[in-house]
Amino acid sequence: MNPILFAGGDQRTLAALEYLTRRGIPVLSYALTHTDPVTVPLSGLVLPYPALKDGALRTPLQGLRLTIEDVIEQNRIPPHLPATGGPLPQRYFSDYTDLSLREDLKLRNAVTTAEGALELILHNTDRALFGMPCLIIGYGAIGARLAQILSALGAKVTVAARRPESRLQAELAGYGARDTAGLRGDGFDVVCNTVPARLLSEEALRECRGLMLELASAPGGWDPVRARELGCRHCAGAALPGKVAPVTAGEDLAKTVIDILIRPQEKGSGTVLGT
Repeated sequence: MNPILFAGGDQRTLAALEYLTRRGIPVLSYALTHTDPVTVPLSGLVLPYPALKDGALRTPLQGLRLTIEDVIEQNRIPPHLPATGGPLPQRYFSDYTDLSLREDLKLRNAVTTAEGALELILHNTDRALFGMPCLIIGYGAIGARLAQILSALGAKVTVAARRPESRLQAELAGYGARDTAGLRGDGFDVVCNTVPARLLSEEALRECRGLMLELASAPGGWDPVRARELGCRHCAGAALPGKVAPVTAGEDLAKTVIDILIRPQEKGSGTVLGT
């Protein structure tokens, strides 16, 4: 097969490249450790996750200012080339998979996110987790994994969820359950938010006295500036997989890339690729 091009990225991207190389999958990079454009036919393109920062390709290891148009032009990428990466504001490719919508990657990232959240909690509280009342807002992949970890260490976990079935699942797992409507954070030493929606009002923030750990993407569960003004101990925990476990996060990215860009080709050729 032709190589897959990784354009831009960070330490996770380097780990993904190494993972794929060990499995005999040809890969190339651009604007990652060098800026030489590629001149060979490609079988796919992988952009960073997230793909952009301030409208430009994310290139933290190079510090370049490149647009998606620059990547396409300099590497002569045809519009029909299968591509994947973080969300893009407009359509550049006819076959593009938004990684933020991939449930498999969400599940994989939930593990490292929950472990990173545990690290932040331990470093930003002065009490043992055993017996500590903790509120987790949201019971998706991250919320469920974090609840499991905290409960295993003896914390008293309560889950706040919008859907009745999610609250029932939390109760069946042995946790307390609350509706997110009219949610309050008082009475908890730790409040962890996993939902990208403002669910804690200013009145609720005034009552919070514990650690406020934000794990969701924008807009998050509360206004961080206002939270600090009100005396809350706000802690930002976005994009934890790449910060606390970049190798694992990169390998998880590589496995998802295999499912998106490689397995369809392997099925068409009648071969099977092991991961």
